[in-house]
Amino acid sequence: LRMGTRRGLCPALRLAGDGVGSAQLASLAQLCRSYPGVKFMATVLSRSDQHEVAVMAGKFQNLHLWGCWWYCNNPSVVSEVTSLRMELLGTGFTFQASSARVHDQLIYKWIHSRALLARALASKYSELMATGWRLSRGDIRRDVSRLLGGSFEEFIAKPLGD
Repeated sequence: LRMGTRRGLCPALRLAGDGVGSAQLASLAQLCRSYPGVKFMATVLSRSDQHEVAVMAGKFQNLHLWGCWWYCNNPSVVSEVTSLRMELLGTGFTFQASSARVHDQLIYKWIHSRALLARALASKYSELMATGWRLSRGDIRRDVSRLLGGSFEEFIAKPLGD
């Protein structure tokens, strides 16, 4: 689910006239509550909805968050959202998934996303090591693997109760 698009914000721009609106996350919570045996993947467009949806993903085992798309795919927002999700969900989300419509977009999105993920992980590891935790290559491999698709695979594989 991609939530939070305001269609036709500026009709004069036709297809380019869509903008950002509230994701109305109560509807997503209702879906997760009403259908506990159904898995939902979601991302939200508005920066202001990111905290609420991350808390929801921690509460509902049938909800998995993925990526930053469209207006949220700016380096400052990706960094902020990734840090927030890591603090609330650990590595239990998919860091980035491309919504690119052409290969050129995919390439630039991957280049900047990879650097942002490296900085986010370095920051979190520095915080942990300051408490005496010892970082291993295995820890890094595990976390990168989970953030780049492994947590999604785990989400798809896990059984849900009805």
